[in-house]
Amino acid sequence: MRCLTSQEATDLLGREGFSVRSNTPMGRTALVLDPTIASSQTRVGGRPPPNVRHLPHFAEAMNRWHSSNGARLLWVDHWSNDFPSMHATFVSLRAGLGETRSLSDAPGHYFGSQPYHERDQSVISAEQARTIGILIGLMSMIMIEGWDGWLVAQGSTDRIEFWEGNIFFYSSEALRLSSANTLLDDFGCPRNLE
Repeated sequence: MRCLTSQEATDLLGREGFSVRSNTPMGRTALVLDPTIASSQTRVGGRPPPNVRHLPHFAEAMNRWHSSNGARLLWVDHWSNDFPSMHATFVSLRAGLGETRSLSDAPGHYFGSQPYHERDQSVISAEQARTIGILIGLMSMIMIEGWDGWLVAQGSTDRIEFWEGNIFFYSSEALRLSSANTLLDDFGCPRNLE
């Protein structure tokens, strides 16, 4: 994993139509998709599984919802560091991986291409398992805290939004949206969005 600034994220995903927009008064640095592309998409959503023990498995399934091999960008738009908060844990994890910049300066978390659908521990390397584990851990913390952000896969405009404790899957393909609905149902995710 390496952390990305707004410009680095735009450079990486600009061809897919993504850019970064700053909203300083709201304390946000939003990852946005070109409105022409976004207007062709529909979303389905729900809340994370009510049993916190299921969050890592849910996060793994969300990651697998994206294309198998495309690199991932986990973007954090907005977070809280009120007490109590996982902010210190989140920042400490980044520091442990060598990141010295603040979450404000580098809100993107880039994970390189690998076979994300592969679950056989005898097939994937220890480094691949570690990388996926870090991604799943960060996603789980975002869901626990109800932070806002996105999980996108390079080479695709399909996206997953974390928003105020809700999870939304966006796609222009009916089959992808059906798959997202099945995923939410399989984990018993409440659909009464707040």
